[in-house]
Amino acid sequence: MSIYLIGGLQWIDNSLPRAWIDSAQIKFFVTLAKKVIVFVAIPFGIFRFLFGYRACDFGIQIQGLRALRRNHLPLILLVGGALIAFQYVLGGAAAPLRERKFTAYELFFGLPLCFVWLTIEVGLVEEFFFRALVQSRLAAWFKSEVGGVVLMSLIFGLAHAPGFIFRQAGNVEGLGPNPSVLDALAYSIVVLAVSGILFGVIWSRTKNLFALMLLHAAGDLLPNFANFVKVWQL
Repeated sequence: MSIYLIGGLQWIDNSLPRAWIDSAQIKFFVTLAKKVIVFVAIPFGIFRFLFGYRACDFGIQIQGLRALRRNHLPLILLVGGALIAFQYVLGGAAAPLRERKFTAYELFFGLPLCFVWLTIEVGLVEEFFFRALVQSRLAAWFKSEVGGVVLMSLIFGLAHAPGFIFRQAGNVEGLGPNPSVLDALAYSIVVLAVSGILFGVIWSRTKNLFALMLLHAAGDLLPNFANFVKVWQL
């Protein structure tokens, strides 16, 4: 993963047809494929076939889907609604929504489609890797669920800082295209690490990856909506 993050992204892009990279829509799928392969498929394959882990050890089980329709549903609606409300009121990237810059058509079709997309791109990718995989291993290593949550929340927050600094990912969070290192680190710890604690606690209590996927998508919905509409020209 270190090799991938340091030079793999550029190497893959340079190996792909130029038309794919120049098309924002195709690049959307290319980026998704890279994330799923590196952060989900490969780690899952290693732990499944080399160490004997099962899908249910990562919260992937039919009981999780059933729980979404039963006792976990109020949690998803309450926490997911709170995350969306927080982003709408305080999120810098949600300013276009507050200023009513989107048409009714864009909102009606774009918000559900964006939510479905984020359920996979950030929900599956990040929650599988950070919570189901790494947090669970940290908790087992230190024999403490609290230790796993705290350490993983800090790692989760700081893992986003390089993207803010080098890949203009700060635009999504309202930090602008070129935030300073200090601003990126501070935001990563104060905002994202705190949200990491929320997701970490929910994972430790439910072990339901599907619930975390939906909640993470809800938290990222409004910050990513403007770019989604732009790319897909809704």
